[in-house]
Amino acid sequence: MNYYHKPLRNGKWAVTYEEWPEEEYPPYANGPGYIVSSDIAQFIVDEFENHKLGLFKMEDVSMGMWVEKFNSSKAVEYQHSLKFCQFRCIEDYYTAHYQSSRQMLCMWDKLQKQGKPQCCNMR
Repeated sequence: MNYYHKPLRNGKWAVTYEEWPEEEYPPYANGPGYIVSSDIAQFIVDEFENHKLGLFKMEDVSMGMWVEKFNSSKAVEYQHSLKFCQFRCIEDYYTAHYQSSRQMLCMWDKLQKQGKPQCCNMR
């Protein structure tokens, strides 16, 4: 989870003041993935269908904006687990970052055959 993360104003992930005038983003999960509860997911779908959601150029920050909007009506409990691995693959993972296409296919195959997440080490 990123809390109190400030927008980068130059470089690859630069955000202008016109795009985001505030000094900090709302809390958001970054990296290879995140999980939201069904009530948050339904809220996002409903708001999207009613054209009430703003879009941002980084999907993880967008999700943080949408969860913050949900949070104004019902408290959100943010949780973090080391199983959301942001730098490689760890056994019994929820997400794995920086995996090649071959690794992802291998991981999916292992999950289907063995019924549990397992890393694949080839590159």
